[in-house]
Amino acid sequence: MGQAASASRPRFLKSAAVISPPVAEPGSENPDEVGDDLDESVTGNDYTLNIPDECLACIFHSLSSGDRKRASLVCRRWLRVEGQSRHRLSLNAQTELASVVPRLFLRFDAVTKLALKCDRRSVSIGDDALILISLKCRNLTRFKLRACRELTDDGMSIFAKNCRNLQKFSCGSCSFGAKGMNSLLENCGLLEELSVKRLRGITDGAAAESIGPGKAADSLRVICLKDLYNGQCFGPLIIGAKNFRSLKLFRCSGIGIRCLKLLLIGLMGL
Repeated sequence: MGQAASASRPRFLKSAAVISPPVAEPGSENPDEVGDDLDESVTGNDYTLNIPDECLACIFHSLSSGDRKRASLVCRRWLRVEGQSRHRLSLNAQTELASVVPRLFLRFDAVTKLALKCDRRSVSIGDDALILISLKCRNLTRFKLRACRELTDDGMSIFAKNCRNLQKFSCGSCSFGAKGMNSLLENCGLLEELSVKRLRGITDGAAAESIGPGKAADSLRVICLKDLYNGQCFGPLIIGAKNFRSLKLFRCSGIGIRCLKLLLIGLMGL
């Protein structure tokens, strides 16, 4: 009583973000022509196909790491270009990394700066994985190791022979020793910066093997040594580096006054 007849609800229009196909009246148009129009309205022209790979790589270089990862998922071409244009890579170096090394560096085949970092409570990669990486990345110029305690002198020696273009090397909390360091300095004649922190594999006592500059004697510019209990092993390296410009020593026992005097005499003679 007194109530008006209920009016039918108006049908809501679809959101503008959803592309709907055009509705054609029966017999008004050729079905093939309608299909062509639909393809054009939905797909349009992909103007990114006209961007050269070199320009696309420059765009990737200006993006953050997260944006690069997301952009690489747009299409196969972007995935390929992003991988080929990435020169810097930082990896979690737990033991599981060994199983994906071949596929990983098949995509990132232009890496020149590599960091391998492992959590101190985890098991790191071993020599086999390091050697495989060295075979895939022969053009490395910068290499950083952190807490890779499963690496030995043998693995470092083979790595150094495969990656002779290193210019910067840094290691911390690793377990290889003097043999691995000597092999690195002997094979990497272009090495300019060396940073060693908490190297656990150096033999204690007077039997400790000395570490010399090797073929890097002329190229070394920066030497940084931290938290070393057998710093005297690096005495020949410090004295033999002919052209270094910066020496940083932090909590290094064993580097005596005699070593520093010889270093001073050498510097005065330059």
